[in-house]
Amino acid sequence: MPNWITIAATDLNDHKVADLVTALREEALGAGQTDPMPGIIEEVTNELRGAIAFSGRYQLDADEATVPRSFREMVTKKIIRVMKGRLQQSLDEDEKTDGEVYESRLKGLGRGEWPVDKPDIADTDVPTQSTGATPRITARERSYRREDGDGS
Repeated sequence: MPNWITIAATDLNDHKVADLVTALREEALGAGQTDPMPGIIEEVTNELRGAIAFSGRYQLDADEATVPRSFREMVTKKIIRVMKGRLQQSLDEDEKTDGEVYESRLKGLGRGEWPVDKPDIADTDVPTQSTGATPRITARERSYRREDGDGS
């Protein structure tokens, strides 16, 4: 079983009633507008991957469409909230709490404070922070001292 997964409509259906997910995908489309869900999934995926990369502590999976499996529920709930917002549907109390938890975890990820599954295929283009020694700051020797002045 892979550590990183691609979020799909079936994941959303697992967390909400399929009829609701279908309505969120198909209602209030303009002329020629297609299903907004793929774009919303991409936005949320990029947001999570950005926080993971920002920490400098974790490696991303090489597949840019994937998120860590352990974040599946959190990401699908975020996608549902964004899709409901698109239709100007209000969030229930659980969804509001989930939103607060999501934002908190996103910040924790950016600080490297939340565990992240190892990537299936590491993205070597994303630098990770080494656990090397602490940088040392030393003062330079002064080339001019008060005693060297003429006092005026």
